[in-house]
Amino acid sequence: MIRVFKSKDHVEAVEFKDFSSIHTIILLTGMGVSVNFSPKGALSSLTLIKGAHELVAIPGQFVYKNDTGTVGICNYEYLAERYEEVTETEIVE
Repeated sequence: MIRVFKSKDHVEAVEFKDFSSIHTIILLTGMGVSVNFSPKGALSSLTLIKGAHELVAIPGQFVYKNDTGTVGICNYEYLAERYEEVTETEIVE
């Protein structure tokens, strides 16, 4: 589920929770991904890859894309402090 926040800027964000959120993150960012596991087999992080640019998210963090196309990783508090959440929407493939 994409969560939309607003200020004078526009940002779309997806919470990286588990495997079910990975497809939506790929659709939002257009980036390739690598999934990392703990030694016990638990999902530990997601690496977003575009050329030499890499971003690493851990479960519970948000992957966002702003209106200039910049992709980043943050916590919910970062979004809530800077933007007003306006809606939740489904991404269209």
